[in-house]
Amino acid sequence: MKPSVILTGTAIEEPAKRVLKAGALEATLDAGALRWIRWNGVEVIRGIGFLLRTPGWGTPSPVIGNLQVDEDARSFHIGYEACFGGAGNGVLAKIDFTAHAEGHIEATADIRADVPFSTNRTGFVILHPLLGFAGREAEVEHASGQHERLTIPLHISPGQPVFDIRAIAHRPHAGLCVSTRFAGDVFEMEDHRNWSDASFKIYSRPIGLPYPYLLEPGVPVAQSVTIEITDDGTGGIVEDPVSTPPPHGQLLPDYALPLDRLDDVTEALRFADVLAEVKPARLLLRYDTAQGDTMASAEGLADLMSRTGASLEVQAVLGGVDDAAARRALDELARAFRQAGIAVAAITAFAKTDEQSFQPGEARPPHLSEAQLAAALAAAFPESRRGGGTPAFFTEFNRKRPNPAVAEYLAFATTPVVHAADDASVLETLQSLPHILHSARALSGGHPLAIGPVGIGARLNPYGRAPVDNAPEERIGMAARDPRQRGLFAAAWHVGYFAQIAPWGIERFSFGAPTGAFGLIASRQAHARDGWDHWPDGAVYPLYHVARWIAHAAGGAVISAGIDGSLAHVRWEKDGRRAALLANLRPEPMVFDLAGETSSGHLLDEQSFEVAALDRAAFDTPREFAGAVRIGGYGVLHLVDGDAR
Repeated sequence: MKPSVILTGTAIEEPAKRVLKAGALEATLDAGALRWIRWNGVEVIRGIGFLLRTPGWGTPSPVIGNLQVDEDARSFHIGYEACFGGAGNGVLAKIDFTAHAEGHIEATADIRADVPFSTNRTGFVILHPLLGFAGREAEVEHASGQHERLTIPLHISPGQPVFDIRAIAHRPHAGLCVSTRFAGDVFEMEDHRNWSDASFKIYSRPIGLPYPYLLEPGVPVAQSVTIEITDDGTGGIVEDPVSTPPPHGQLLPDYALPLDRLDDVTEALRFADVLAEVKPARLLLRYDTAQGDTMASAEGLADLMSRTGASLEVQAVLGGVDDAAARRALDELARAFRQAGIAVAAITAFAKTDEQSFQPGEARPPHLSEAQLAAALAAAFPESRRGGGTPAFFTEFNRKRPNPAVAEYLAFATTPVVHAADDASVLETLQSLPHILHSARALSGGHPLAIGPVGIGARLNPYGRAPVDNAPEERIGMAARDPRQRGLFAAAWHVGYFAQIAPWGIERFSFGAPTGAFGLIASRQAHARDGWDHWPDGAVYPLYHVARWIAHAAGGAVISAGIDGSLAHVRWEKDGRRAALLANLRPEPMVFDLAGETSSGHLLDEQSFEVAALDRAAFDTPREFAGAVRIGGYGVLHLVDGDAR
């Protein structure tokens, strides 16, 4: 396979990035945006970009033309044209960025539509990083002229924490002030952590105004953003605002293998022996009556449970608003399970409308209440643990606050591709997970939290009718069929996710699928899969081995966990043995020093990729590791009985 396919599952490589410097000021030019703006090494702005959002909240990539970049020791300038839609039938934006070593950045946009163009939002988007911003004081100048001093929320805001912004100033550390001023529209702030983005977003056209709206030909629109950085030179430390719990005493979560439809059982049974090696603690079955799911027969599910040794957790999604109909649906489900000899270990039930996104305070259509669903579950499944939360992402968990009084555990999921789908943005979402868990724990009433199913793609789309349909090799926001699920990227990202949630005492972690877009096992699909179509059905993706290692770790006592730079790590003890998972979260190789220890284990990287996919037994034979260990790009190192410091 091509190296890019091994790493990211696709032969399409992302455009090269360019680092630009002007004195103490540094930024990275990436696909027309300025990212990771730093002053003396401190990230002060995560990004400035120009976006166009379609009526369905899609984010099309523009065609960039006439790019010009000029740089000297004291300044740099970038100019280009961004074309959205066909030439003469879309929107053309002329973008300029100018930066000076004194700490001044100015971004301007001249926006012109060729024809009446429908959009939900078109303009600059400014991202503030979590470190140095969340939980800190800021000064806001409103468009009305009023000035306000406020604290950026540490708990994730369900809505917009700041409205009507003309300018905002924050201090990442004492002595360093970053002031951002906007012109050309009214701007407001969104807490991007809701969607697991590691940023706060300031954008224009307030969400409270009607959308979509038209960009009219012959009516140019101008916007600008100006950033001023002042520094008294005293220096300081940018502290993490969220305190991760000490890991000691926390147990690693059960692994649950998702079954997104009951139809997935048939495909899973083809590879039941391969899945049995994973040893999932649970199968997580999604049962959606609104999608026409029925339980005519549960014998296949019972067979799969028997062959994998897994218990069953059910996520029931019910359409309609009739309480009696919901009770009948759950009673029929319970009857089918009893007839098949299946004991349901845990179950949640949600109204179908709860998969959709609603702004805080926005009226929701009539739907089954949490109390109605809880009562129906108690009647139909009296011996099962009964949960609550949301069938969607943390956003809806946060916006429609769960009622812990009617649940024994609470569940939610995330996807990293709501707002951006490039590799760097997907990896950055791992930074937001402690913030999400900090907020989720505050809403949980002390109940256990269950996370997933998660994955790089989007299993559902709360903002549209369905996930976006993408070409199978493309990285596209809100698409289910993300190619990176097939590469080492997914293996490393999921270990990074595991490392971030491990100290928080999560009950259950669910990711992957038997086959398909989220699959652990490769099988023929309706779309082409670069490289994989030349290998036999039953080969396994890199994520298979990560799922197996995480499943086997369930119940282990956490020794340490987290992400240090580009290294994700989880260390635990179980049954008197120590083990560790480490993942390289960058595409370039890194060296991990075992500090004089010798350990046995497995290294999943580009050099072992083919053996890991085609010969599980050979790959599973432990190797000895000592001294400096090279971990390839997005590689994962699994160690057993080693100190792994």
